Amino acid sequence: MYITHPVPDSFTIQDSMASPALSPETRAEVQRIWESEKALRPGLFNGHVFSLDRIEAGVAHGFMAEYAWYVAQLQNPTLYDSLLIRSLAVSGLVVASGHLIFGLRKASLAVEGGLWELAPSGTMDGALREPDGSISWRKLFTEELREELGIDVSPAMARPFGLIENTDTHIWELGIAAELPISYQEILAAFAASPSPEHTEMAAVPLADAARFYNTRKDLMVGATGPLLSAYGVKLS
Repeated sequence: MYITHPVPDSFTIQDSMASPALSPETRAEVQRIWESEKALRPGLFNGHVFSLDRIEAGVAHGFMAEYAWYVAQLQNPTLYDSLLIRSLAVSGLVVASGHLIFGLRKASLAVEGGLWELAPSGTMDGALREPDGSISWRKLFTEELREELGIDVSPAMARPFGLIENTDTHIWELGIAAELPISYQEILAAFAASPSPEHTEMAAVPLADAARFYNTRKDLMVGATGPLLSAYGVKLS
């Protein structure tokens, strides 16, 4: 089940909490799952993800956890009681000359591979910070925009428009919109020229056709796509 929460422009992310202490049994199960996933996808890297604990007065409080914890919990949901992973990721919604940008995720990805999504998107690993030490969702969005679409924009152009919570997987998505002063053809050309694209295909869809594009591919879309489009104002039915 998806729940859409409002989000203020001043939304801030603080990773001031300690991660949970794990029992030897839980650590062993996490390691077992991680090794199994690495055998299937040798390129997997055990970085970090931000895990949400609570939101108070527009501030998200949580802790940084190993990516292996996140993957293990997705594979074995009963681990949530020990790992408490509620990952918070960035989901961009880019509009260029009246067109929405969608990307087809690589099939080899550990999570939701081979599905269409709003691009760009990315997990919060805590590497990018604001001057006050908080995790910068604006900088993450612009970095993902550069890596996935091959374009550079000012972080000031990014604005949050909704928080999407998946109560089944405990995954949260921070919807960030950017209406860019360039043509969609420039975005597609930049993607085509990328030496190492993170998607296998990119599509620029007229806003007026976004509902049809989504509805005809609903089973091939990342789960949060529908709620994100609705939160932005696209009428899907």
